[in-house]
Amino acid sequence: MTSVTANLAIIDSSVYIDNLRFGRFEKELLELKFLVRCSAVVLAELWRGARSREMARFVVYLARKFRIIAPNEREWLESGKVVGRIARAKGFDIHKTREIQFDVLIAMTARKIGACLITCDARDFTAIRQIMNFKLICW
Repeated sequence: MTSVTANLAIIDSSVYIDNLRFGRFEKELLELKFLVRCSAVVLAELWRGARSREMARFVVYLARKFRIIAPNEREWLESGKVVGRIARAKGFDIHKTREIQFDVLIAMTARKIGACLITCDARDFTAIRQIMNFKLICW
């Protein structure tokens, strides 16, 4: 008997936001050849920025439709170390350091389940990838 494993993906909030605002990735999302999982961190980012009923309904839809993957305690602790290394290497100020914390947690969540992380925030996730290994697709 052969084992079949699905190609998993976690989609970053940057992709969802650009698609909702501008329809930028509609075709790519419809043709996606991955089984999508949703990061709890991505959902938190989307809720934080939900300013319309449409956006709130979209976040509820994602939370209901996809399996949600969350960072555990070890990953939260490890993310602090990774963020510190990136901040020192890149000379980030306190605001940028706080901002990249969630991105590190999203990357760790993707890595934990062997998923590709799909983003349009290539700069930040490429910097994270210099410190920790994970699968990354930049649109």
